[in-house]
Amino acid sequence: MPKATVFVYSAGPKQGTASLCPYCYADCRKKAETDADGRFKIESLDPELRFRLLVVASGHESQFVRGVDPVTGEPQRISLKAIDPNDLKSGMRIVGRIIGEDGKPVIGAVVGPEGVQRGTSTQWGGTDSFVDPVAVADGKGQFSLLCKKEVTTVHAVIEGPNVAKCWVQLKPGRDHLVRMQEGVTVTGRIEQNGKPLKDVLVGVSTTDRTCGSYFHCDELATDKDGQFLIPNVPPGREFVLFSTMASLRGQGFTPGKVITTGKSRTTLDVGSVAVQAGHRLTGRIVLSDGLPVPLNTRLLLSREKAWDHTEAELDLNGNFEFPGVPPEPVGLNVRINGYKFSKRNPSLDRLNGGLVGTVDADSKELTLLLEPGEWKYNGEEDPDFPAGGDTQPYSKPLRGVRR
Repeated sequence: MPKATVFVYSAGPKQGTASLCPYCYADCRKKAETDADGRFKIESLDPELRFRLLVVASGHESQFVRGVDPVTGEPQRISLKAIDPNDLKSGMRIVGRIIGEDGKPVIGAVVGPEGVQRGTSTQWGGTDSFVDPVAVADGKGQFSLLCKKEVTTVHAVIEGPNVAKCWVQLKPGRDHLVRMQEGVTVTGRIEQNGKPLKDVLVGVSTTDRTCGSYFHCDELATDKDGQFLIPNVPPGREFVLFSTMASLRGQGFTPGKVITTGKSRTTLDVGSVAVQAGHRLTGRIVLSDGLPVPLNTRLLLSREKAWDHTEAELDLNGNFEFPGVPPEPVGLNVRINGYKFSKRNPSLDRLNGGLVGTVDADSKELTLLLEPGEWKYNGEEDPDFPAGGDTQPYSKPLRGVRR
């Protein structure tokens, strides 16, 4: 099967708990196209993870392959089933053609459903049970997605080579023509004490986080001169430019810089961005029943303004350390089966169950308390919580419980 596209669709750790959602690992959405013999290769995958692959080919049903471990080196043998010609005529199939500004097909463009509308309600995320998870434009720029009969609209992001991402609304039973723009090139330089920093990952994400509007562009590394270049950023949008904490390896942080992109095919040079010293965040996860924290448990730290996160693996006593944390609002999350963050934590995010707050200084050994139970997202009741209280105290200092 030549010219099939193989995606890394999701991932999870081989051991311990996952701090990220299955689709949020850096390796996800890496892809490869099969050659004339049907062979493909996806390289540089994290050896600590197992992967789920998704295979897409024109005229064939999509196929998932679960539990792939790249460390074994065993080739994956995958069979695809041709789509029934009668199925192609189904009224619940979305078909379309993707072209560029020059009118030529955008070969290999990827259509990724993010939301589905059924009647008057719209569901964002978890759409695989209602619509094909992805489609890839063929040599003529054509694509197709099969939906369940109750779906009235599919909200999707389209991305492709040499064009900027765009949102589209797709209707079953209709033939769509999508014209994509070339994007804006964002350039700049990362430095520390006037010297360039190599291999720092730089990315941009829109300040508007609304479903159906939000964009996040891939992080790209700086060269030996500290220079970065991010191509095909959607034009006419406001973004936050940031460097990832993980790539700076504790050396500090770069403040989130708000930028506005101009017209298609233009370049936006943001100049030099200096790495600043961050704070050291240390502490310990404690279980209220006195049991030890499970091995290989990971604590996730994410920035509120920048679409950036890093993680730390807890030691045998539940201790953690994050160097170079920026003095800005952050969130902390951990997944331990059968436990949730206690309401005794002053920085509890009462909407989502994590901890949120601003890191205003080096921490003095935070104690973060978990208790048996499962968080009821957006529905946790607390009669002792004052009316009108701050349910998400991002602006307050990040604090732990008093022992």
